[in-house]
Amino acid sequence: MTDLTMRDLLAPVAAIALIAQANPDLPLPRIGLGPVWDDTDAHPLGVQLYFDRPATGTYERWAALIGSDNPDSHTRPSNRYPNAVVRRTYGTYAGVVIEAVAHVDDTPAANTTADAA
Repeated sequence: MTDLTMRDLLAPVAAIALIAQANPDLPLPRIGLGPVWDDTDAHPLGVQLYFDRPATGTYERWAALIGSDNPDSHTRPSNRYPNAVVRRTYGTYAGVVIEAVAHVDDTPAANTTADAA
């Protein structure tokens, strides 16, 4: 059981709204609100971003936006797809802890940080 209230949703929802307002053309991941366990602490409520085989550069753009200095800080082989990896990183936006997770093909082209722009 949790002691969270609807008031606790205000900061995560506001962070998502601020990101959308400042970056209207940024590709939309699947967004969740829930606990986030990063390397430093367990956060009872944060934003979870999920990408399933995103376009090249999308995950990296989001990782930079949330302030991650290492988009591959928690990369491991994927259990969902053969020849794929799960890229995971953590950051914050507007004081809200954000976790970004992407399933990507495990090839040099899929793991590049270069933009196609």
